[in-house]
Amino acid sequence: MRLPVHLQRDIARQHFYDPTLAHRAISRTTGTHHDTIRKFRQQVDASGLSWQELSPLDDDAWRAALGTQDRSVAQLKTHPDCEWIHTEMRRPDATLERLWREWRETTPDGVGYSQFAMLYSAWTKNQHVVMRRTHRPGEKLFVDFAGRTVEIRDQNGGPSTFAQIFVAVLGYSNYTYIEATASQTTKDWLKCHANCFEALGGVPEWVVSDNLKAAVWRRERDRTVINPAYRDCLSHYDTAPLPTGARKPKHKAKAEVGVQIAQRWALFSLRDRIFFSLAELNAELRIKAEEMNRHPFKRLPGCRLDRFLETEKASLKPLPGTAFELSDWRYSVRVQDDYHVEHQRRFYSVPHTLARESVDLRFTSTVIEIFHRGRRVALHPLIETQGDASTIPEHRPVIHSRVLDAEPRALLAWAMNVGGNVELMIRHQLENRSDITNGVKAARRMRDLARDYGEARFEEVCAYAMPLNITSLRSITSILKEDADKRFSITQAPKVKVIGELRGPSYFGESA
Repeated sequence: MRLPVHLQRDIARQHFYDPTLAHRAISRTTGTHHDTIRKFRQQVDASGLSWQELSPLDDDAWRAALGTQDRSVAQLKTHPDCEWIHTEMRRPDATLERLWREWRETTPDGVGYSQFAMLYSAWTKNQHVVMRRTHRPGEKLFVDFAGRTVEIRDQNGGPSTFAQIFVAVLGYSNYTYIEATASQTTKDWLKCHANCFEALGGVPEWVVSDNLKAAVWRRERDRTVINPAYRDCLSHYDTAPLPTGARKPKHKAKAEVGVQIAQRWALFSLRDRIFFSLAELNAELRIKAEEMNRHPFKRLPGCRLDRFLETEKASLKPLPGTAFELSDWRYSVRVQDDYHVEHQRRFYSVPHTLARESVDLRFTSTVIEIFHRGRRVALHPLIETQGDASTIPEHRPVIHSRVLDAEPRALLAWAMNVGGNVELMIRHQLENRSDITNGVKAARRMRDLARDYGEARFEEVCAYAMPLNITSLRSITSILKEDADKRFSITQAPKVKVIGELRGPSYFGESA
């Protein structure tokens, strides 16, 4: 089955959450044909595995467990884009057969003419039907940015900025969350989602969004490519993205109406207010959102807040135990021959068996994770200094570990032969550094300096540097180049020597 594993995971998650869910409902969330979803769900059921057993598997184990190994292209049939057919049919002299022939020239694995015509006929019959959408409690959260912005003035007279207004509406209760943010970037988009989930006290089954770049990278004929950072965020909260069709506002009518109500209720009433910070604006928006959620419905009993507290809140999934940390990704990074990957001129080890393989990097502000075919193979704290390496000893081949174990002993034996201060310096590099690899590298370079400048001279510099806690390779190199230890001793202020022949005040008093 030529279905990407991340789509298989999304389909399986929804299938286990609600086994009665229609194939076409899942099709709309994943951009995958409903017949493919039907067949895949049958394979999931036939496997006899639960979501708890499937979810931790890596990509290879997942495909093996479900029997979804790639099939040949000849077994697949591509369906046409009926909107494109509809547009072309409006042109003079257009016929379905002619359009099918043109389409087959670019899509040789597409359906035949009879099915082509049948698909278009079925599509046109459904174009003027409007469906009344009903939503179960806890099922969907509709999110969008408002079209209007709010000016934030600079108190120091600088240029003003304009805050974006994030609006989220729960499908069942219409309970609304509003937040002002600096931009529509991925970082702010994810921050708004995290704040919204915290405010709701739970997580819905799906999050319905528009096709902005923070949510959707691109749409292809057979699938929707979700922004990986957005997918990670929603996966952390155990929910799934549900992007709407391109230029299909009816697919997220709740969000469209919620934005309109938020603009009329909150933004209009604040139109004459002057704000100097996002915090000040958000404080007012929270008050307006609470007023809006408490306002009685016109045709139904109660209000948004009542329906949320009485029914929908209990249907939300619980929040995860840890807060979401914003991350970014790099894909298909080649592992070097020394089983390290380079990221921002810093180097991180992976198991040596992955040398020359391609891996994916996920990094936050504090750590970097390395994945191979969907399975995490390494976790490192981020390195501060460019050029440094983080090497996990277990990643080395046995022969490399033996070499590294022998080299520190050789360096220390050399230092003991040179002098006590050199021994202290080399011991510091080998024993007090957090990363033995960088410590060995520094000690090796210091041995080279001793050979270049003479071992006696290097002993003098170490005697000068160790009491001052100067131990970095760069500092030791600078002292040797500039003779800083000698210059410092020469330029010290000389002590005043008292000379016996100096004339005091008594001398001048007597002569007077």
